[in-house]
Amino acid sequence: MFTSLAQAGEEIDASIVKQAIVWLVTLQSGGASPTDERACEAWRAADSRHEQAWQRLHGLGQDFRASSNVLASPLLRSVLRNSERNNRRIVLKSLFGLALIGGTATVVRKQPAWQSAMAEHQTATGEQRRIVLADGTRILLNTATAIDVHFDDQLRLVILHRGEILIETAQDEAGRPFELATSNGTIRPIGTRFTVRHSDRPSSTAVAVLEGAVRVTPGQGNSVRINAGEQTHFTELAALAPFALDDSAAAWTDGVLVVERMRLADFVTELDRYRPGVLRCDPAVADLLVSGSFPLRDPDAVLALLAETLPLQVRTLTRYWATVTAAPQT
Repeated sequence: MFTSLAQAGEEIDASIVKQAIVWLVTLQSGGASPTDERACEAWRAADSRHEQAWQRLHGLGQDFRASSNVLASPLLRSVLRNSERNNRRIVLKSLFGLALIGGTATVVRKQPAWQSAMAEHQTATGEQRRIVLADGTRILLNTATAIDVHFDDQLRLVILHRGEILIETAQDEAGRPFELATSNGTIRPIGTRFTVRHSDRPSSTAVAVLEGAVRVTPGQGNSVRINAGEQTHFTELAALAPFALDDSAAAWTDGVLVVERMRLADFVTELDRYRPGVLRCDPAVADLLVSGSFPLRDPDAVLALLAETLPLQVRTLTRYWATVTAAPQT
C-alpha cells in the first residue's frame, strides 16, 4: 500500500521534497563519499520533516519496483501536488533517473549525446589533460571528460557534458563574467579554484570550492553561494545547502584516489571510471570497508593490492571485464 505525503494531515513542504530528491540522486549517483553520506544523515536529523520526506520518497522507489510500473500512485500524485506546476516535470525526471519509476522510459537531456561525443576537449578513460583557455583560465580534465568552450563579447562559457574538471579562473581584461554550465544548471565563480563533477545516471552535478566562492543556480531552483572549504550537489530541481568539504575531494588532481572507510562497492564504482571496460563488485563483498591512498594511473595494480590486503579475488572474463569477489576459503 502506498503512503501519502499528507499522512496524518501534515503536508511536507515542496522545498523539502526537492531537497530529499537531490539527496537520493546524490547517494545513488555512484560518486557519493562518506562525507556526503554524513551530510545527508545530518540533514535528515535536523528536522523531522526531512526524515519524513526521505523515508516516503525512499519508500516510493520500493513501491514502484514492486508494483508493475504503476505511475499514478497516490504517493506520486502527492509528491507532484507538493511541487509547483513548472517543476513537476523536473520531479518526474529526477524520479525516472533514480530508477524509482520502472519501465523503459528515457530521461530527456538538454544536450543530445552527439554534443558530448563531438566536444572540443575530451579525455579518454584513465586520461587526464591540462588546458589553458584564451583568457588564461586553467582547466584540468579528469578521466572520460568532455567540455566545450564558448567565448564571446558578453560571456566566457564552459559547458561540461560529462566527467570532472578542476578550474582555476583568470581575470578577464574585458570584464566578461565566467560561467560553467551542465544540464543541471550553472556555476558562476568569484575569483576561484573549484572542481565540478557531472554524472548522468542519474543526472546531478557536484561542486567543491577550494579557493574563493561560486554561485550555483539550478535550472529550476534558487541560487546558492558556496564558499571556500564547502561543497554541494545539485540537480535541475534544486541545490543542497553547502556542507563541509571532503579533504580528499580534489585528490584526483594529484593522480590519487583517497578514501576512508568507503564501501567496497562504492570504491569499485569509483575505480571503474579510470579503467577501460567493465569493473563490477560481487554483492556478497559489497559492504567491506576500504581505506587508503591509491594511484589512479594503474587501476589493475590497485585491484591486485586489494586482493593482497582483503579476503578478495579479482575474476576476469577478458581483459576488459572483471569482477571483485570473495576469495575462496582454504
